[in-house]
Amino acid sequence: MAKSERIEIFEQVWNTVNEHFYDPNFNGIDWEKKHMDYKAQIEACNNTDSLFSLLNIMLFELNSSHCGVGLISELNKTVSPYIFSNGEIGIDIRVIKNQIVVTKVLKNFSADIANINVGFIIERIESLTLSEIEKLVKFKPPFNDINRTFHLTSEVLRLIYGQSGTRVELVFLDEHNKSHSEILTRTERQNGISLGGGLPLAFLHSESYFISKDIAYLSFNAFNPANLDHVLSNLEKVEKSKGLIIDLRGNDGGSIEAMKLLLGRFVSERRKYGTYINRNEQNEDFIEPIGSKYQGKVAILIDEMSISGAENMAGIIQYFKIGKIIGNQTPGQMLWGNGYLINDSIALVIPIYKFEYPNGFNPENNGITPDIAIEMKREDLLKDKDTQLLKAIEYLNNN
Repeated sequence: MAKSERIEIFEQVWNTVNEHFYDPNFNGIDWEKKHMDYKAQIEACNNTDSLFSLLNIMLFELNSSHCGVGLISELNKTVSPYIFSNGEIGIDIRVIKNQIVVTKVLKNFSADIANINVGFIIERIESLTLSEIEKLVKFKPPFNDINRTFHLTSEVLRLIYGQSGTRVELVFLDEHNKSHSEILTRTERQNGISLGGGLPLAFLHSESYFISKDIAYLSFNAFNPANLDHVLSNLEKVEKSKGLIIDLRGNDGGSIEAMKLLLGRFVSERRKYGTYINRNEQNEDFIEPIGSKYQGKVAILIDEMSISGAENMAGIIQYFKIGKIIGNQTPGQMLWGNGYLINDSIALVIPIYKFEYPNGFNPENNGITPDIAIEMKREDLLKDKDTQLLKAIEYLNNN
């Protein structure tokens, strides 16, 4: 890439932020000075990787979520593996006490067939240990410990998920801490849909069932209009339950309108839930009642992998006192991001609004603090106990 082209890309990125970043004070950063500081470095860099590394370092100085730039062709390296990877081995994981711990195993997938169970520790993925994976992670704002865990966990998941039909080697410890090695084939995920914008196909999933006669369970991995009918249909199946658990652990956020349509099933009148604010305007927004209001009690499960719209829904449920929030604190990725094409091959995302609840609380960098904090432990998982889910069941049964 020629020097003139690098400078042109740099100027477009800098100017787009200068014109559209939600905060006119740039989170306390002297943005004009950053132009001088980074232009000289961009002029001196000699390859595309260095260019994007410098551009992102500059952007990350804003310490804001939903912020970054890169090649459209490499979006698969940055987007959620939960949503966009087309091959899976049928497990979920969390990083617990500096160990990769299996938290879910899906029946009849390759991990299940290989007798990998909940509570097992993954020591290596291919040749990489957790400490080696951590060195590869490009940590992004906001710079707090929970968000660091989110990005580390996402990178582990990116290595576990992958192209369908390919294989991945896992070295893992069983319940007796005996080491095993298995090469697993990634199964093709079904019903991928196009979201446009150069994104890979999205694999949206929701499920609902009754845990007991009185308590229902609903989960989905993204707030997206393409999946909303399925989510709402699942909600209707369980709307007569006395208690409902909505599991937002691992939910990647998404559409504000989809979130509002779901929340409309939990209010009986129009309610202001917050204000979107940028340098030019403040827009109040409201939840409108939709259909018959759910009459039972509600528990929301969240953790460090619940981001953006998932955080917002949990925060609104908490603010309206509709239900209890249970689990781990979220990372605080709660700005409204917008995408810009720099050219045919480069995309930039920056936040154009911040959000505040009516009490003035801004979830960005703060996250949502659960009403009942409870962490997963390996010893419980080995007994097939999801302590966060069990706490939600206990809450609904006792209230």
